[in-house]
Order: sequence, then C-alpha cells, then structure tokens
Amino acid sequence: MTTKAHKARVRMVLAAMLALLVFCALTDQGEAARRRSVHHRKPTRTATPSATPTIAMRPLVLITGGVGSLRVMTATSPSVLSTAEVYDPAKGVFFPIDNMKSRRDRQFAVRLADGRVLIGGGVDTIMVPLMLYPGPPMPSTLASTEIFDPLTGVFAAAARMIDARDQPTATLLTSGKVLIAGGGVAVTELYDPDAKKFVAAGAMESARFGQTATLIAEGNVLIAGGGSARAEIYHPATQKFSTGGEMSTDRIYHTATLLRDGRVLIAGGSPYARRAPLDTTDLYDPKSDKFVPGPKMTEPRAGHTATRLKDGRVLIAGGGADNSAEIFDPATNKFSATAPMIGRRFGHVAKLLPDGRVLIAGGWDASYSPMASAEIFDPSTGRFSPTGNMTHARAGQTATLIFAPLPITWFHSTPTATPTATATPTTTATASPTATATPSVTATAAASPTRTTTATPTARPSPKPSAKRTPKPPPELAVPTRSPNARVTASERATPLSSASPHASVFATVTPPSATSTATPSDSDGITL
Repeated sequence: MTTKAHKARVRMVLAAMLALLVFCALTDQGEAARRRSVHHRKPTRTATPSATPTIAMRPLVLITGGVGSLRVMTATSPSVLSTAEVYDPAKGVFFPIDNMKSRRDRQFAVRLADGRVLIGGGVDTIMVPLMLYPGPPMPSTLASTEIFDPLTGVFAAAARMIDARDQPTATLLTSGKVLIAGGGVAVTELYDPDAKKFVAAGAMESARFGQTATLIAEGNVLIAGGGSARAEIYHPATQKFSTGGEMSTDRIYHTATLLRDGRVLIAGGSPYARRAPLDTTDLYDPKSDKFVPGPKMTEPRAGHTATRLKDGRVLIAGGGADNSAEIFDPATNKFSATAPMIGRRFGHVAKLLPDGRVLIAGGWDASYSPMASAEIFDPSTGRFSPTGNMTHARAGQTATLIFAPLPITWFHSTPTATPTATATPTTTATASPTATATPSVTATAAASPTRTTTATPTARPSPKPSAKRTPKPPPELAVPTRSPNARVTASERATPLSSASPHASVFATVTPPSATSTATPSDSDGITL
C-alpha cells in the first residue's frame, strides 16, 4: 500500500513538472513572437493640424494722374499726367509703375471690396502759352474708367460711365457697389463690380461740382457743398436722395471727415473760389439730420486735406497762406496748431498709413507750380519729416491705400532719390516728337515696353534755366465754364500733344525734397481707428 502511494505521488510530481515545462516553452514562444511583431511594426501616424498658408501683404499708396509740368518751346505749361507711382512706407520711397490708360486730372479713385482700385472721370487738359496757341485751355471731360490690380500692377480699361464727370466723388457702399456723384451732373450712377458696368441711380436736386461725399450711419451717403449750402442724403435701399440739413454757407474745396461718434466735420473751403478761403466749420449730426456751427480753424483754408488719426483727432494740413497745420480734437471741440509742414502746399493729397502716420504728397506751391516733395506726419511727435520725393511733380492727383502680395514684381527699377530741403521742379523734353514732362533737374526717359530689372547710372547734364513766367492759378482751381453735361469725344484726347507710350516712364536721378478719393475722407482704407 505504501509502495502504491509512493508511485502515485511520483507520477503526480512528474506530471506537474511536465506541465511546467510546457507552460514555459509556450511563454517563451509568445514573447519572441511579440518582440518580432514590435520590431517589424510600422509606426502609427498621428494627425496634426497643419498651419493655414498665409500670404504676406505689403501696404502701399497708389498715386495716379494730376497736373505736372511740360516744356513747350518757349515756356513751361501745366500738363495732365497719365503716369502713376506707388509709395512704400517700409522703405520711404516712391516707385514708378506702368502708366494709366488715359491722362487724368480731378479724377476719382476708390478701392473696391476685392482690393482693386477703380479710377475714372476727370479732365484731360493742357495749358499752352498764348504766344503759341491763342485762346483758352482745351479741357476734355472724361467718361472712361479703368481698374488697377495690385496683384499684377496693371491698369485695365473698364466700363464707361453714363455721363462724363469733372471732379466727381466715388463712395464705396456697404453692398460693394460704388456711388458716383457730381462732377457737374445732377444724376448719379452706381458701379457694380460683379456686373462690371454703371447703371443710373437717383438724381440730386442740383448739379454739384467739388462736393464731398461721406459714408455715414446705416450705409447712407452725405453729399455736402459744391453749389449749395443745403446737403443731401443718398439712401442705397431706395436709390433716392432726401434733403439734408443746411450748412452755414456753400463750400467748395472743403473737406468732410467722419468722426468716431458718427458726426461729420465740414471744414474750410470757399463759397466760390480758392482765393477766398474760409476758417469756419460745420458739424453734421446724422441723428438730428442738422448742421451746427463748429469751432473756427486757426486760419482760413481751401484746397487743404483733413485726415482722421487713429486716436480720433483730425489733422488739417495746407491750403492756407503758409505751411501751417492744425489738429481738431472732438473731445474738446477745439482746433490747436501743430508743428508746420516742411513746404507750403495746397491741392495735395494726404493718406493715413497703417502704422498711424500720415503721408502728405505733391500739390501746388506758392508760385502755382506742381510739387514732387512729400513728407510724413507722426502723431506721436506732432511733427512733419521729409520722405522720398515722387517720381513726378504733380498736383490734384489721387492717393489710395492698397495691399500687394510679396514679392512685388511690377515696380519699375529706379526709386526716387533722398529728399532735399526745397523743391524746384523743371522740365526737359525727350528726343521723340512727343513731349514728356519730367519733374526734376536730371532725368532719363525709358520708352521701352520691357521693364528693366536693374537701375543703370544716367548722365547728369547741366540744368537749363527755365523760362520765367508770371504765375497763374492752375486750371483745376477755377470754377468750370463748360456745360455740366459736356460729353467727351471718342478719343478723349483734346490736346495738341499726343500721349506717351503706355509703358513710358521717367526715372528721376536727382530730385529735390497726400477714400477712397480725397473728396471722401471716410474710413474705407481698412485701417482700424
């Protein structure tokens, strides 16, 4: 019995040992398989959100048209320009670009919702010395328009307006359409960027010239001055005008600035001509639809500029008897003098830059000569400082803030030189039969349609003294005597001189030291104020 029990225990121990060996063998095989699996397994990719690609955009100021100077045999004459240029705030210089399709002065320029710029209307005029061509100047009021594309740097012909207009206003509405008003015509029209055409809109109570148009509350547009002290309100919903309040006096060459609280500051101007400037102001309140007299400016001004700064104050510059400037503070309802500008000017442009500074450029000097000089106002210091000169001396031009993607390839290769203290624009003529205006002492003309990629040094001939002449008021500061509904000719070239090549440009090598148009100083440039 004992032997049988012993044998049973031995069999149990052997069975347990065999089971243990089998278990260990199976465990080793599983571990080896797991290791092989981990070694050959592909890593699992985890989804990570990728950054949205962004395009670097550089702010620039597009300068178009205006009046320059042209040498015509025995004298220098004002000449309407087709040239354009851009100011680069990052570099502080102007770069020439391709020409517009037409010569234009007193035109409108407004940035569309897609970033392109619609330019149109105005006049094409050349004043010639009476000894050569007796008679008055020959204006041609324009109905043509064109569009500038910051992506390509190209001006392209656009639809014609229904009416030719001299110094009209263009206001970008909340719908993306553009209201074109005035310019000697009572009927207004709308430009539709989607349909690419102009359609008739409501009619004002009178044909206005030199009025201002300001986008106000509820998307309406305030039309003020230009032939009547009584303002009008355009209502986009009905495309009709209603009678607004009445200013203290009729005004022309004045400014209209939208304030932060919704009111509109109407400043300066003249009841009939720039030679009788006003120091009075009016404040329009859209809530009451009335004007109330505002504080007086420090001096009378007409042909000045008004720019709303980022802090809500308004910079008033030029248009006076000197180079003074002043600031209106809505909080105190007072004007106070600031540091003077470097040069005396009127009929210039002023544009608020994204960094809060203000570009002042061009205009007429005290002798009624167009200026190439430009300067920058810094609100933090309250002072003006010189910046690069424009490539052409010009007055009555437009200035529009645009944004172009980097890199920018459509600049012409030669920017303007470092500014000097005074501006002395003279002109030279090219060898071709077509006379070309040049704003500086030394210039070279490039008429080839192919852009040059590198700047080449140019010879510096001795400057020739220009013929002396008695300064006369420029044509754009006189009240027009033409019919308000004057139509343009098919060519829109009522001048004895042919235009330059669309790609012709003048590169200044030595040059001495302004939406939306200036007539509509609203916050349409996309700058946070």
